[in-house]
Amino acid sequence: MDRKFLVIIAVIILGFAGLVIFQKNSEPPIDVIRSNNVTGKLDSKVTLTEYVDFQCEACAAFYPTVEAVKAEYKDRVKFQVKYFPLGGGHQYSRLTASYAEAAARQGKFFEMQDLLFPNQKVWETGNTQEYMDRYAKEIGLDMTKVSTDVKSSSVSATINADLKEVREMGGTGTPTFALNNNRIDNPDNTVEAFAKLLDDALAKAGQ
Repeated sequence: MDRKFLVIIAVIILGFAGLVIFQKNSEPPIDVIRSNNVTGKLDSKVTLTEYVDFQCEACAAFYPTVEAVKAEYKDRVKFQVKYFPLGGGHQYSRLTASYAEAAARQGKFFEMQDLLFPNQKVWETGNTQEYMDRYAKEIGLDMTKVSTDVKSSSVSATINADLKEVREMGGTGTPTFALNNNRIDNPDNTVEAFAKLLDDALAKAGQ
């Protein structure tokens, strides 16, 4: 084959590859909306963060404990919930996280969470999408917006940002708890255990 012809072909291929790379790099980055599922005393110097997988049995087991702790410390501590869908055997973890974030964008994250954990054994057995839509309607969400949000790159980016954060913190399983951004190693599932952690942190913060 003529060498000049081969050079022309090579130039065309390189030019095409450069165009593809340029177009990819020229795409506007997704403006990540960070999760903001917070309650309690929002200006507290003490924040307890829980990274959850809604299909995780341990998360469901911790749920009533955390609710009791929130009720006791709501006037002194900021509580935050972030997403940690493990995937794998938890085949609906990502879907439920997406619905929770869609609810959050309509100001009703905690209302959705209060349906997901108590009903975990119901919706994970099948027809999960139908249950998610049912819960969304039950708490009064705009279903057109929900349908758009659960499939959006924006919601996916929010979940991914939480995943990156907890993994960088060293979290490997759910639930993972952090106190003022410091991971708590294997806390006991009791109100007393969390109370001690929070009391110590509040004392240290002078609150």
